[in-house]
This record gives sequence, structure tokens and C-alpha cells, in this order.
Amino acid sequence: MVRRLWVIASLMALLCGALLVSGCVSSDADEAQTPESAQTAVNSALQTDEDGSTVAPDGAAPPPAEEEPGDGGEPPLEVDGDAAAGETVFASNCTACHLNNGLDGGGFGPQLAGQGLDAEYVTEVVTNGLNAMPAGIVSGDELTDVVAYVISLQ
Repeated sequence: MVRRLWVIASLMALLCGALLVSGCVSSDADEAQTPESAQTAVNSALQTDEDGSTVAPDGAAPPPAEEEPGDGGEPPLEVDGDAAAGETVFASNCTACHLNNGLDGGGFGPQLAGQGLDAEYVTEVVTNGLNAMPAGIVSGDELTDVVAYVISLQ
């Protein structure tokens, strides 16, 4: 009986070894390439570097200053929303991309704190989206509250 178990165990070990070796074959370099016909997505979203500065995905300069908010020397618009409520909404909807509730850079979205954003621009971006940010993440009172929170970070 022991001898029979020994033979079965040996055959199983031999079979497992053969299966492992058969999986370790080299592949052709052409087979390992993405086919030219495969669809790919270009990352066109602005990113932030380790310092929190906005950079284009290819390392080029960010968009021209006229597209940047808050550069006209105008005071920020007053907002009607509740910044504390907006922080809660932001934490559940936005902080996955705008790290640490918008205080830090390095996520999919840029750092929002200290960027000179105004309420009109924030409302426009949240409503209509921009680059990788989808449109309409929040609306109504939540939108007003999120705008108030983002403006409180400026």
C-alpha cells in the first residue's frame, strides 16, 4: 500500500513539474505587442507634479494664462453655499481625484487649495467638466456647497 502511494505521489510530482515547465516557454516579441488595430486612449488631462504645480501629461507647459481662473485681479465672487456641508460632499465625491480634500496635488485631479480659483470658474468646471473630470458630479445645493468649500481653500 505504501509503495502504491509512493508511485502515485511520484507520478503526480512528475506531472506537476511537466505542467510548470510547459508554461515557462518563451514568447515571440511580436505576439507580446499591442496590436496596431487596438484602440487606445490618450491622456489629455492636466496633471500635478510633486510640488502641486499643474503640468500637461507630456510635460509641456499648462494652458495659457487666459484660461486660468483668478488671474484678472478681480476679487472672488461671494458664494451662497455652506462650506462645511460642501467639505462633506467633496469628501465623498471629489477627494479620490483631488487628494486630501483638494489640499494636495498628485492625484488624477490637480490640487485646488491656493490656486486662486473663483466661484464662477469652479461652478463651470463642476457643471460642464474639464479634461478628465466628468460633468455634473454634483448639482443643486450640493454644487453650491462644494463651490463654497473650494473657494474656502483659496
